[in-house]
Amino acid sequence: MAKQKSFTFQLFVLAGFLFFFYMFFALASSIYKDYKLERDINDFESEIKELAVLANQKPKELQYLDSDQYKDLYAKETLNLLNSGERLIVVPEEEHNIETGPVDLLTDELSPDSVLNQSNPVQWREYFFGRTLSVEQTPLSRPSEFEEEILDEVEG
Repeated sequence: MAKQKSFTFQLFVLAGFLFFFYMFFALASSIYKDYKLERDINDFESEIKELAVLANQKPKELQYLDSDQYKDLYAKETLNLLNSGERLIVVPEEEHNIETGPVDLLTDELSPDSVLNQSNPVQWREYFFGRTLSVEQTPLSRPSEFEEEILDEVEG
C-alpha cells in the first residue's frame, strides 16, 4: 500500500509541476502579447500625430498652389513665359574660355556669342548699366497651344 501511495503522490506532484509550467507559459505569453499590443498602440498614436501634422499642412499647400504667385512662378519656370514689361536676364551657367575680339557695345542685337566674347568686367558693367544682357518680351511672344492648355489647367 505504501507503494501505491507513493505512485499516486508522484503522479499528483507531476501533475502539479505540469500545471505550474502551463500557468507560467500562459502568463509569459500573455505578458508578451500585452507588451506587443502596447508597442503597436504607441506606434499608431505616433503615426496619427504625424498624419495630423500633414493634414494641417495640406490646406496651406493647397492655398499656395492656388495662389497667383505660384501660377506666375510655374509659368515662368516651366513654360518660359514673362509678364508684360518684365525683362529676362541671361547669365551663363558655365564659364566659357573664348578668345575675345572687338565687340560693339552699342548694338541693340543680343547674341550669346557677343556676350560671351566680352571680358568679365565688361559683362558686369553691361549687366548693371547696359542693355546687352537683358531681353524684353516682345508682343509676338505667345505660348504654344500645348503651353496654353497647361496654363488653363493650372489656373482652373
